[in-house]
Amino acid sequence: MNRRDLLGALALGLLWPPAGLQRRPRRARPPWAFRLDGAARWTLAARDGRPVVTGAEIAVAVGGAERVPLAALEGARRFLLSDPGGANAGWQVVGTADGVEVSAQFLDGPPPRITVTARGLGDEQSLEEIRFFDARTAEIPALRGRPTLWINGFLSSDPCRVVVLGPGTQAVSHWSLVTLDGPAARPTAFAFGGGDAGEGRFDCADGHVVAASRFRGRTVGAARPPADATLSVLPTSDPLEVLAHWAGGAAATRPHVPAGWGEESAGAEPTTEAGVLAGLGAARTIFHLPLPFTIRIGDGYQRAAGDWETNDAFPHGHRWLTDRIHGAGFKAGLWLAPFLVGERAPVAAAHPDWLLPGPDGAPLVVAEPTARRDRVYALDAAQVRVRDHLRDLARRAVSEWGYDDLTLDQLRIGLTAAQGHGAMSRSEAFRAAIRAMREGAGRAFVTACDAPLQHTAGLVDAVRVVADTGDDFEALHAAARAVALRSQYGNGAWITDPGPLVVGEAVTQDEARLRATLAALAGGSTIGSEAPGRLSAERLDILQRALPVAPLRESAWDIGPERGGAAAPPSWLLGKVADDWWMLALFNWGETQRRIFFPLADHGIRGPLAVYDVWSEQRRRDVDGAVAVSLQPRSGITLSLRRRRRFPAVVGTSRHVVQGLEVRDERWDPRRRTLAARAVQLDRRPYAVTIALPPGLAPRRASSDPDAGASVAPTGEPGARAVRLLLTAPPGDEVSWEVEFS
Repeated sequence: MNRRDLLGALALGLLWPPAGLQRRPRRARPPWAFRLDGAARWTLAARDGRPVVTGAEIAVAVGGAERVPLAALEGARRFLLSDPGGANAGWQVVGTADGVEVSAQFLDGPPPRITVTARGLGDEQSLEEIRFFDARTAEIPALRGRPTLWINGFLSSDPCRVVVLGPGTQAVSHWSLVTLDGPAARPTAFAFGGGDAGEGRFDCADGHVVAASRFRGRTVGAARPPADATLSVLPTSDPLEVLAHWAGGAAATRPHVPAGWGEESAGAEPTTEAGVLAGLGAARTIFHLPLPFTIRIGDGYQRAAGDWETNDAFPHGHRWLTDRIHGAGFKAGLWLAPFLVGERAPVAAAHPDWLLPGPDGAPLVVAEPTARRDRVYALDAAQVRVRDHLRDLARRAVSEWGYDDLTLDQLRIGLTAAQGHGAMSRSEAFRAAIRAMREGAGRAFVTACDAPLQHTAGLVDAVRVVADTGDDFEALHAAARAVALRSQYGNGAWITDPGPLVVGEAVTQDEARLRATLAALAGGSTIGSEAPGRLSAERLDILQRALPVAPLRESAWDIGPERGGAAAPPSWLLGKVADDWWMLALFNWGETQRRIFFPLADHGIRGPLAVYDVWSEQRRRDVDGAVAVSLQPRSGITLSLRRRRRFPAVVGTSRHVVQGLEVRDERWDPRRRTLAARAVQLDRRPYAVTIALPPGLAPRRASSDPDAGASVAPTGEPGARAVRLLLTAPPGDEVSWEVEFS
């Protein structure tokens, strides 16, 4: 073949690939695109030209020097990036500053994101900060005027805030920042990467925002790994929902969400093996649900912090106890504070070099002695041997001791890094340690408490989003607001843990119902704080109505901005159960009676709705477009709202706060005039179903299979037509029922 024929064959091969050789399909262009100006300032805009960020400058601070912008890098080079489909994917700028190679990559997404990497080329240098934008010099339409900002706390136990950006505003948002409204542009979310070497933060002051990742002197050099940080920009009409999708999504694949009882919350009484067995016996008698019921062993079983074998109050040891919990049909959970080490723990004597040193070189004391404990030190997460130890601890707890569920507490201690380990930032060391424990835990369900959110997301199953501040009403205020403000992450980056559920006599009945409503509608881990055998029948019923965990399809919380510097708890929660079924919870946190008006139409719910009051088990009058109620102080109301039908339909049951959870195969037979369904997950208590009726129908008889003592009678307040089906003695966890009408 001559040269001309060869070139012709190559051209034909490119235009018409041989049989069996598929050309890579061209990808759709992202809806946004980055652009760089002559000074390497970045702009992000929609394809239709609407700007998201304009003229933002990236700058890097190395050592004690001033921040160096991309345009001032030595030997700066710019590259246009293309994806495998041939479309432009973004830009890359590479140059050096003080012996450190800086690479900034702008990828159009989705989502649009910028990754800046600092790589040392010679001697070791101290990396301090990478700044991504400063709203005083960049134009960011979502931050114009006085937008409302969602502010994220650093630790899971730190409060979130909603503030109005303007003169005098002082706030720091860690990991992510959301503009909930904006007069000139669509709302936008900004978020740093969970695997970043730095700690992402947004400093909001005097009407401006600065976005930067701080490295706290992380060392880079020719013999050190590079350090990087990523900022994603999420312009959208619903930034909180998009933020949850961006942050994770693995929660939907998890086998179960813990529900049960935690022994660590038994009040002033110390945790003992006998107490656990007593609670286990009561739970075995009370709970007959076909669900994973978890009994968690809390602080007090261990010999010392860092010595997690059982003490004299648990004479038979871990495995003996978990075998009995499993024998009762339940799952076993264990509380650990993995980074803490008591001064008399064996690891402190055997490996003093594993302990974080203080300024004087002696082990750093993170907790002073108390009547119960010696002084406490901390493990250095930056050390490989420490991370191996933590991996083995989690493996032992699951594989040898038999626990199915681990609660890792006081994780903030793992953020402290010893001097001389500059190859890892404290964020990298912490994430490596959590990853090691996740590997060791294997199949177990892992909950993180008091944890830095940016570097925990994606490595645990659940995060406790509240601080352990007590059981009083003010603590409930804070817990409700924390759950509401971090609700966008639930079942996305992690499963929400709203903290122990308190329903005992230490709180009023109204407060107990408030707590159970918040826990049930949050759809996260639900762990009762009192042993079931210690609860009265009335309070036990409140706990049982929050079990099992029943996540809503969708939910929206009231998260209004702070007023006068005070953060108010949410006054409402709206959740979707099914296409025609919603849950609405309204709260009065004040000290006087309050009239509350909730406009359903503003949330896209229009037309007549049948109404059922969950806690009073009362059929209420239908509503259309809005709900208006009067609430007593420190109380709430939980309503089931279902689209009104032309035939009988279930509107509420006595089983769970989340309505319809146990109702399956509901069907109306117009020829026989019967409404039938299956009720599942029953527990031998009397079970009631409230059925909304159209005009012209009256109940004739009720039946069930197996026989559960079915009866039916009219119910509801005046003007609200309904009947109540009562199964007085369900013989098992599933009953089929039928009501005939005339």
